Amino acid sequence: MTIVTEYFGSLVQGTGVTLQLLLVGGGVALGLGLIVALLRWYGPWPLRWVMTGYIELMRGLPPILQLFILYFGLEQVGIYFSAFAAALWWLLLLGGGYAAEVFRGGLEGVEAGQKEAAAALGMGTGTILRRVILPQAMGAMLAPLTNFVVVQLKNTTLVYFIGVPDIMYHARLGVGATSRPFPLYGLAALFYIAITLVLTRAGAFLERRVRAYQ
Repeated sequence: MTIVTEYFGSLVQGTGVTLQLLLVGGGVALGLGLIVALLRWYGPWPLRWVMTGYIELMRGLPPILQLFILYFGLEQVGIYFSAFAAALWWLLLLGGGYAAEVFRGGLEGVEAGQKEAAAALGMGTGTILRRVILPQAMGAMLAPLTNFVVVQLKNTTLVYFIGVPDIMYHARLGVGATSRPFPLYGLAALFYIAITLVLTRAGAFLERRVRAYQ
């Protein structure tokens, strides 16, 4: 218990860093993913190819390799990032690729007949997206989008490999100093579980609200 008390404050500090990373990797990446999905689905063909290539690149490369390329590899060509900046960019790019696939699935789930009916009424593509497609797709996408944010939370644990002081970083320092892995990794697990519970409860609340609205 003494070890837990001693390192509790450090893990709280690490939680603040983890939440900052999650805000970008889970929140901002959702916006990027929506833009990528719309460009891939409705954009001109050159952009569709570019967006498809970006998605396949994010899905095809192991996450830790992407992070190492950004932080270590780009230094060789004169592009330098701090550890925190590299982690943010990595989570944003990785998350944007995966979120785009979630949005694509939701957009494709809307029946083509409804799009055709809206077009027959004289609605433009932008209006159809705002008033017909996105409102219907959102209900189906909320559960996978919540899962996406939870997965991004787990992805943040990789950033300690490049020295970003997140929850895992402080837990690992404590284990190195005390040689007592169980209490410190157990405490770190409780922090991650608490964040995950908040995320899943928030996602469930939003799902209920959307269903009530629909």
